[in-house]
Amino acid sequence: MKISKFLWSVLVAFATVALIAPQQVEAIIVDGRVSGQTTFTGSGTITESSGISSSGISSSGISSSGINSNGTNELDFNGQFFPHGPLSVTSATGDFIPIMGSQANFNLAIRWTGSGSSVTLLDVLPGVGGPAWDTPIAGANGFATGTFFSLKSVTFDEESLTLIGMGTTQIISGDPLVQKDSAARIVIQGTGQDFTYNLTVVTTAVPEGGSGLGLLAIGLVGLVAVEGLRRKIATRQNRYA
Repeated sequence: MKISKFLWSVLVAFATVALIAPQQVEAIIVDGRVSGQTTFTGSGTITESSGISSSGISSSGISSSGINSNGTNELDFNGQFFPHGPLSVTSATGDFIPIMGSQANFNLAIRWTGSGSSVTLLDVLPGVGGPAWDTPIAGANGFATGTFFSLKSVTFDEESLTLIGMGTTQIISGDPLVQKDSAARIVIQGTGQDFTYNLTVVTTAVPEGGSGLGLLAIGLVGLVAVEGLRRKIATRQNRYA
């Protein structure tokens, strides 16, 4: 029987998890899919590789729409941990309710090339994903994450931004730890001036079916990375307690 490349990748990933972090994986029960939606608010600034001048025009030529189609655009999240944030969790439904009132940080700035619907997300690792937000669940040994795997479209100018991406979301909490996963749609919108915006980040769990299942399967491969993320959040909580 011939095994597909995708199945091989999943088997290799789980074998790696078993060898590297057996205790952590055994302690997590995978049970169900994430449902609901969460919203963050904060501030962010777009720059690009050739530099945005005070007039919004770079040597590579940013058009009047603010889009640099010839270089790399980057969205940084302003705050104490710039360029990671934080952002405030201002609303939540479904499984996201426990993170209400927490703060979320991105592990990376969001970088892309292209414009409109012809955009390519950078810094994406196979089986792990790209830029991701994380937030602790107050009062529990858990956290939630949302990870970009691709961008559907990005439009922006000096005063507004709309970025639409697809990826995965995951919630781990409880004792013993219970893990839920889902494909997700992540939309970032902002208004402001001079390419600095007041941002709203909305992450919506996508119902089961279609391409969402493929994203979910890919997201599950990143269990080792998720465990590392959990430790980082715990360290941050202890540092600022």
